[in-house]
Amino acid sequence: MNLPVGHRMVFIGDIHGCNVEFAQLLETVKFDDATDELILLGDFISKGPDSISVLELAMAHNAACVRGNHENTLLRRYAKKNGQHFDNDLESGDFDVSEGGFVHVLADEKKIIKKATQEQIEYMDSCPLILHFAEKIFGEDHGDVSASHAGLMWNEPTYENQDPAVLLYIRTLLPPDNTTASPTRDGVLWKYVWNDYQATLPAAQRRTVLYGHDAKTGLSVMEYSKGLDSRCYKGDYLTALVATKIGVDQWTHEVVSVKCDVHDPKLPGYVDGPR
Repeated sequence: MNLPVGHRMVFIGDIHGCNVEFAQLLETVKFDDATDELILLGDFISKGPDSISVLELAMAHNAACVRGNHENTLLRRYAKKNGQHFDNDLESGDFDVSEGGFVHVLADEKKIIKKATQEQIEYMDSCPLILHFAEKIFGEDHGDVSASHAGLMWNEPTYENQDPAVLLYIRTLLPPDNTTASPTRDGVLWKYVWNDYQATLPAAQRRTVLYGHDAKTGLSVMEYSKGLDSRCYKGDYLTALVATKIGVDQWTHEVVSVKCDVHDPKLPGYVDGPR
């Protein structure tokens, strides 16, 4: 694919149903369907005030997407409810070691299933676990570009065959050799191992990954990884990375954020919204 000069790729981290902030961020970056491409990095639904409006806006802009753990939870629940087979039969919900493992976060997903149209369910189902992009938008030295919700394993040479659980949940790698992925915070954050490893490779073998999922760490733009979950649901920011093509194999990059209301009812300053 040879994208025209002026084409923009707008990657957005975890929206989590924060529809007002999503619309504000698109307005702030002056998103234009004629020249721009929108890519959502998963967990665009659930927790926040209006996931249905997020889906409507994403679909109106023909947004590309990768599936997050919350979309996966919803689709798994939807398939079970309707007696359908679900290929990606992982545990649903978030991982919370204090609760002894996977915690089923299903209240929001159940509400969304009741409200969502068939087209919206199919849109979420169309989101792959990983996306690859034809152009080296961060430059030849930064290699190929992929997007997944949580991250990638550094030692998996065939990126199309990454473990689905890694793509949805990875946060850390466990010692001593950092080859075992974990959704907890034990061990070392995967992004540090990833960046160190990419720097050892020839440029032609490198890969830069865009991801979300890690709200606790927040915005984390590193050499070969771009983490864009900046805790909008918690009242921090919703963030986009905007890559603009300015010439043959030349791109500029800008990180743009908007301030979010607090949508977590457990936090001070909680702003209620439609459910």
